[in-house]
Amino acid sequence: MRKINAFFGLFFCMNMYLVNAQKIEHVSKFANENHPEIGYWFISPNLITEEKKYLAHVDSIADKCNYTLVFLTAREGANFYDFDKMHPVFKELVAAAHKKGLKVGLQLWGNYKDKTIEGSQRMIIETELPLDASGNASATIKAKYIRFPDRLLKSDLFKVYAFKKTGDGFYDPATLKDISSKCASVLQDKETVQVKINGDASLNGMTACVMTQEYCSQSSNWDDVEINGFVEAMKVYSDIPFDGFALDEYGNKFIERIFDKEAAPFRGRWYSIAMAREYNIATGKSLEKTLFDGRYAPEGKPEVRITAINEYMEFMRRGGVRVETAVYNRSREIFGKDIFNGIHNTYHNSLVNDEMWANGIGWWSAPRAYGQTDEKTFLPTQMGVAMAHPMNAMYNQYYDKDLEPVLVKSFNDLRYGVRTHYHAMNDKRALRFDLEDAEAIKGINANENCARLLNKFNPSLPDIKLLVIFGMEALANWYPNLSDRGTYDINDKLKIEEKTVEIWKSGYLNALVPSDLIVNKKITIAADGKPVLNGHKFDAILYLNPQYAQEPVLKFLEDFEKKGGKLMLEGNADHDFKGNAIPARFKSIYDKATVVGYSVENLSKLGLQKNLLPDGCKNEDGSYVFNDLTSLRTGNPAIFQVNFGGDLYTGEYRGLAVIKASKNSGVTKMAATGFTQLTRNGKVIISFKEPTNIFIQQLEKGYKIIVADKTGKVIPVINKL
Repeated sequence: MRKINAFFGLFFCMNMYLVNAQKIEHVSKFANENHPEIGYWFISPNLITEEKKYLAHVDSIADKCNYTLVFLTAREGANFYDFDKMHPVFKELVAAAHKKGLKVGLQLWGNYKDKTIEGSQRMIIETELPLDASGNASATIKAKYIRFPDRLLKSDLFKVYAFKKTGDGFYDPATLKDISSKCASVLQDKETVQVKINGDASLNGMTACVMTQEYCSQSSNWDDVEINGFVEAMKVYSDIPFDGFALDEYGNKFIERIFDKEAAPFRGRWYSIAMAREYNIATGKSLEKTLFDGRYAPEGKPEVRITAINEYMEFMRRGGVRVETAVYNRSREIFGKDIFNGIHNTYHNSLVNDEMWANGIGWWSAPRAYGQTDEKTFLPTQMGVAMAHPMNAMYNQYYDKDLEPVLVKSFNDLRYGVRTHYHAMNDKRALRFDLEDAEAIKGINANENCARLLNKFNPSLPDIKLLVIFGMEALANWYPNLSDRGTYDINDKLKIEEKTVEIWKSGYLNALVPSDLIVNKKITIAADGKPVLNGHKFDAILYLNPQYAQEPVLKFLEDFEKKGGKLMLEGNADHDFKGNAIPARFKSIYDKATVVGYSVENLSKLGLQKNLLPDGCKNEDGSYVFNDLTSLRTGNPAIFQVNFGGDLYTGEYRGLAVIKASKNSGVTKMAATGFTQLTRNGKVIISFKEPTNIFIQQLEKGYKIIVADKTGKVIPVINKL
């Protein structure tokens, strides 16, 4: 290798292109393109002062950090609904940021003030009471499952049913009565309902299901109070040229977390007047009766309870996405269709905790240009969320008590097209780090320098051949297997995410999605029998847990097999979504599967190949991404090797490299940080004496080469690329 300075640039060896013919451009550093680099900014009262400290922070962020878009979020008592106070702050802040080339997004939490209690979201809980010979009973029922005291407004009696119990969860249907009118209640305080049932001898020996309701400090997501509150704020700020708008973790986020396995499990259910109205319109059924049917079934008819749980859970899960969709559409009308819209709607980023009740696990369905997740969401889940959305990249918002886990994950995720939304600037909480800390700036900027080269290249998402679909219905409904009833009243024994991670670690990249995407026709079958998700084609499907599958899912599996699709099928289904017995129909599906039962060892029978690149990933567009954290931090080179059409390319880089080439055209595009050399079949085709960041793109004639070089004198040795 040798360094050719600008003076000798016209005198290459015979087999070298002239340097000037390559259109070499020198930049001090690469500007960001295509996908924003995002940070979260806590707007707290400590910034909203007469000294306008937020302006100094704008300068600091723009001058020291690589972020191109920052989202503003209210913290520590700041109130973005105090329009008179915040409008001039935002107007000045956004104007100052724009002068610095920094974009700004607005994030809103729900406005929990000025809500009518009748329109609030409610939690329904049940208490079973035996009635005496006179048909009487009494009980003092305490509120539970809701975080006290900030989220609970009051408790009250909801409905009371009486019946002759024939077994655990079963009753004689001839005896069922609504006896709510025979009940009196005293509300001792907001947590306590004293109930007295004043029956008669006709209720002798019967059982009462007493349903109480807990009013929560959030309006129902089944009417438009929440939507209108967000829209009002957007309209007030509409004269400010915000570049993004977001709801963060929108949903019903006030269930008490359960960490102790010995603690009482969650057994509540959401309800509101608006939800009952919309449920009746959608199904023709009473939501109140469906709630009862989800706890008890007529003797000999468990399908009644199966259907009630399925229909309730499927409908309940839509509420959060309903609000997200309306707010997404209105934000684009108010601020413009090109704004960045987010953020993630994951909450505690797991299928088996309180996520089902918080947001309905609508991660794949919430409208976004970019798929978004947060924190330690598993890569298979991230890939599925990414591919369910339009853009060829996705974002994971991440914070931690320590900086290092954030740096490691944000860097490693780049290999698979995941960018990080860093959390948070002006974060002064205990056991947190501030993104403006010197150490955070240094570490994140190093990662984001790599992200900028990846953004410049702008590859597609990873080339993933295995689509893993899990039955959302099976996850949402454990009945009648009591041993499967989990902490949050769902079937948490399926180990869905654990299976996808095991597959990933074994070398088979995969994307995880719910059966919802079959029902809403986001997953289809191509003419060649391969599954397609939002334009992304796979070679095979692993379907996990088909119990209670909806009719579109059963039909999809039948058509997929008929067209020769490669299917691994795990789990049985004895009933469909409507509670119909389907043993014969499902046995036909099961027996025709390519592989019966979950098995990592048998994935090869689906025609799948492992990803054998230890530090790289192939993308759908034929490019490859490689990254190596040790080389970024130590300056010692990492080596990648990749074969394009029989030609072996070997590169030396520090941090990240992405390359695309072909047998006939050679290198068509490449970007790398800390790059020093690229060889083809052992022959050096481009090299630098010192590590540098570089971007190469093939033109109609020759190449465009951009070099990050402050001196303007660093010119590569170039052979035939």
